[in-house]
Amino acid sequence: MTIPAVILFSDVPAAQLPVGGISLAARHIKELYKHGVREFYLCGVRTIPPALQQARLPDDVVLYIVPHGTEALPHQLQELLPMPGEMLFVRGDCLVDPRLFAALLTRTSPHWLPAPRATADSLPVAARLSRAQLDMWATAGLKQWLQHSPVLKPEMLDDYSPMHRGPVSFYVLTITTPEEAEVATRTLIRAAQKCALDLPALVLDPVFENRLVFWLCHTRITPNQVTVFTGILGGCIAFLFLHGWLRLGITLAYAVEVLDGVDGKLARTKLQTSRLGELEHVLDFFMEHAWYLTITSFLVTSTNDTQWWWIGGGLMMSDLLDNLLYCAGHVWLGKQLDELGPFDRGFRLIAGRRNIYAWMWLLGFWAGLPTQVFVAALGWAIVTVGVHGTRLVYHLRRHMRAA
Repeated sequence: MTIPAVILFSDVPAAQLPVGGISLAARHIKELYKHGVREFYLCGVRTIPPALQQARLPDDVVLYIVPHGTEALPHQLQELLPMPGEMLFVRGDCLVDPRLFAALLTRTSPHWLPAPRATADSLPVAARLSRAQLDMWATAGLKQWLQHSPVLKPEMLDDYSPMHRGPVSFYVLTITTPEEAEVATRTLIRAAQKCALDLPALVLDPVFENRLVFWLCHTRITPNQVTVFTGILGGCIAFLFLHGWLRLGITLAYAVEVLDGVDGKLARTKLQTSRLGELEHVLDFFMEHAWYLTITSFLVTSTNDTQWWWIGGGLMMSDLLDNLLYCAGHVWLGKQLDELGPFDRGFRLIAGRRNIYAWMWLLGFWAGLPTQVFVAALGWAIVTVGVHGTRLVYHLRRHMRAA
């Protein structure tokens, strides 16, 4: 459904506060743009705010200025809304989970979203308004309209997020001060965390990732720049492995592990997703296999034993096969293997992947046991492929029986 949206600047400074690197108003427009909204009425300002002028909005976004205050808001909205029709009303001083915008736009009837700590006279955070509801607001008052219109409560909705591959709590925050904007930014960063991750990425890495993302939000550094830097650092680590600097290389590999989470979180926080970000997993695949190959080459050279080619090749083939199992699960079942059941989510914490191998090697290389931990990584990779293959067959059979 394509409907116009009205953004109310009841508190102009608050609407221009940076949250996650961009102003609240710009964030509203970019999120609503994804759902087909192209026309936006900026109510309560006389010119387009500087924060919006610098936001690099899509070319087909149309902004209208409504230079009036909130004294006669429903009457102003009546003038903007043709008969019949609907519009989306959004407060400019609130951070709203984009899934709630989607829920408002896809409901079969107009609903409204209450504000945190709302009172009887509080304007809703957002509302899809029909002409009849606007007329009731204008004639009977805000309280009567809210009482006779359906409310959208976040607890009514499924909090599962395909992008995060798991449940993510909804958020709605009122922002009037720089301190509240800082809290909202941290909320966005935490909400950008994916659910299906290995143990290091879920427990240890966010300690550093979230701090880096918070700092980068206030700079001009883009997620793509972080991705490119990570790829260059990964190539340097492969060079170190090739020449036997195993301890230094595997220590720097932890920096890659952290940065690998930073670029995605930064893109979701600053709303700067790109084609390069979508292809990041391809870059990761080649970088990881470059590490496996160069470590193998060093072990062959240092031990003068060509059997290491079989061990390194086995590790790379196991990793490739595991990736193919993930692709098959996504194609046939519509979800990643990690999302198909409690066991699969639990096994994801320790399954053989780059981060798990890196931590095995970090301990083994510094303990002077590089050959032992490399063989152990191959063994765990084979176990991982066996578990994922068995679980894929199990879920496919359940799916076929259900169908």
